[in-house]
Amino acid sequence: MSDPSGRHNTSISVPKLLPNMLKRFLDDPAAADQYKQGDLILGSNNGPDGIQVLVSGEASVVLRDEDHERIAVDKLGPGDIFGEISFFTGIPWPSDAELIADEPCTVAKMAPQEFEKLLKQDADFTIGLIRNLVRKIMLLDRRILKSKHKRRVLQSLVSREDPVFSDYVIGEYVKRNVSARLEELAHSDGPVLIIGENGVGKEYLAPSIFKKSHFCKEVFLQLDLLRTRGESPLVEGLPEGNPESEHELTQWQLRLFFGSEEAAPDGVIMETPGYFELTEDGTLLVRGVEQLTPRMQIKLLEAVVTETFQRCGGVRPHKAKVRLLATTRLTLPEITIERHPLIFALLQRSVAVPPLRTRRKEIPVLVRHYLKKYAKEMHKEIPRLPRETMRLLVQYPWPGNDLELASTMKRAVLTAEAGVIRPRDIYLDLKKVERKGALDLLRFNFVRQAFTSPLFPAVLQSATAPFFFLLLAVLFLGPSDPLQNPAALFGWAVGWPLLIVGAFLASRFSCSVCPIGTMADVTKKFVALEKPFPAFLKNHSDFLIAGVVLFIIWLETATGMRSSPVGLGVLLMVMLLSAVIAAAVFERRSWCTYLCGLGGMAGLFAKTSLVELRADRNVCISKCSSTECYLGTGAERGCPFGHAGPRIHSNRLCTLCASCVKNCPHGAIKLNLRIPGREIWELRQANTGIAFLVISMMGGLLSEMATRLPVYAHIRDYVEVPDILRLTLGFVCTLFAVNVLMLA
Repeated sequence: MSDPSGRHNTSISVPKLLPNMLKRFLDDPAAADQYKQGDLILGSNNGPDGIQVLVSGEASVVLRDEDHERIAVDKLGPGDIFGEISFFTGIPWPSDAELIADEPCTVAKMAPQEFEKLLKQDADFTIGLIRNLVRKIMLLDRRILKSKHKRRVLQSLVSREDPVFSDYVIGEYVKRNVSARLEELAHSDGPVLIIGENGVGKEYLAPSIFKKSHFCKEVFLQLDLLRTRGESPLVEGLPEGNPESEHELTQWQLRLFFGSEEAAPDGVIMETPGYFELTEDGTLLVRGVEQLTPRMQIKLLEAVVTETFQRCGGVRPHKAKVRLLATTRLTLPEITIERHPLIFALLQRSVAVPPLRTRRKEIPVLVRHYLKKYAKEMHKEIPRLPRETMRLLVQYPWPGNDLELASTMKRAVLTAEAGVIRPRDIYLDLKKVERKGALDLLRFNFVRQAFTSPLFPAVLQSATAPFFFLLLAVLFLGPSDPLQNPAALFGWAVGWPLLIVGAFLASRFSCSVCPIGTMADVTKKFVALEKPFPAFLKNHSDFLIAGVVLFIIWLETATGMRSSPVGLGVLLMVMLLSAVIAAAVFERRSWCTYLCGLGGMAGLFAKTSLVELRADRNVCISKCSSTECYLGTGAERGCPFGHAGPRIHSNRLCTLCASCVKNCPHGAIKLNLRIPGREIWELRQANTGIAFLVISMMGGLLSEMATRLPVYAHIRDYVEVPDILRLTLGFVCTLFAVNVLMLA
């Protein structure tokens, strides 16, 4: 008999459990049927003939699944009776059930009539039988409970584990030199070791071995030992804090793999399964197996070979057959039998994948594959790759191997302009040293909490939008004298100084809280066609912004807008309407990025700012492959200007909206306090559009100043044309003169 915990009750001897008429089988084994280990005691074609008693030995009840594979569902020991259910209920032995001898067994049989007579005459036997049936029911209930518990933990593991490296492409080297070895290892049942640097696709080869193996229809779990402890759902019940000694680390790892048994205050044994138990009859992928202590490696090797393990705190062994797949980034000279006994033992069953820098001929093929893959995923045309860009990719050593190449090409497809991936779209500066003289303000908790708050910058936007409409109302309805109209005074006397001072102190943050941009964002909630902004205009946006700025300067001079509050109100309304239309038609904040004159000037002033928002490219390249800073997440939009973190190299491209700070899962974004104006003297590449904008702004201001000189009055007396035409000709001539002078 067996108790509810699954342990056989040895407090009562087997002879006492058997009726007197059956004890003869103990003295005369020849009177009963004998079975060897592995023999079929009962099958689909030979159901129980009457009542049978397992006198000695153990046997398993197994069922066959749709693929006719055997699955053990129950275990019988000495004294257990089978066939009684058929006797009591009339239900025949299941056609898909079998009873298999786990060891040499002795089985006694009796006819149904003899069994019924025995029940009537032997009260002790009847009571024992009832007890046995009750224990079976309790055991079944306990097994159902444990099965549900295991299923829940297993579902939690499967749902939380990251998918394997699905972007990996089998290169020619792997096809030519590794595929045959993979086939050989896949069709054997033993453990397998995969050796290679980070990013070569070890985690892809492991599932391919699993799919070709006999275990392909069982569970496949992966355990990443290269991550922090808190990222595995099985460690939630483990002690807090990092293990300080190798002994503590070993104990932690034993609990992680083999689970634990602990007594609760009420005396109930609390059983927690480990990865090994949950992977029973399946495949366990252990990533970074070199992280295991030597003692843990030996224990894991013993468990795999003997198919037996013991929980921490437990006293009895448990059976579990597990196919182990392990990966390591160690090189062969680094592997020693003292420090890495498991890895050393698996060297005979290993496969090694060389780094990408030794397979440079494969890089062009891989690059074209990733371009097609990511362009299709992002619903874009496959970008063109110039020869100089491909040369750069082939010559780079790729310390992150295939994974780094895939991430790099995904970022390039995201950020490439006009359908061409240029060398500047490829971020390969892994060894880039962070410049000195910059302090990351996000290190301070109150700054980080403010930037990551869902209320930032929404609270400020909700305050500036009503103020903007109040300003418009005063411009249209207030006094016509600009000196008497508070809105006009604010616009000309306060607005411009605020724009300049604000850009110096907080870069382009004014664009984040700009009411025109806010209304554009509101428009997108109702109408958002999300058309891509024309590539030609995008590539020449600096000239567009310069044209808008010059138009505003000309308009102020030619129409005397500064003397007309209504004229200023009309200008602001035109800008608001243009931004709303652009938001409804084009993606992201296209108006603010490519067309807004005020934003363009704010971007120029922001180059002198005390602060900058920059991404640590080392982190972006080595850890990030999903580019949340560009795409956004379910809770936060992506960059409104359409830039990935590593691409931001100037304050002109960032409004400090903090979207990238909230979206980045790797903490790569930094808010640097820097030396003012450093961005200007560190320029390495000339920008014709910016130069034209700056020089033309100077020309526009000179033209306005010239209208106030006495010589302009003499010209007006001699040239009898409309004043607006005269001003326009002077404006154009001044712009032409200053640009020619600078070119000369």
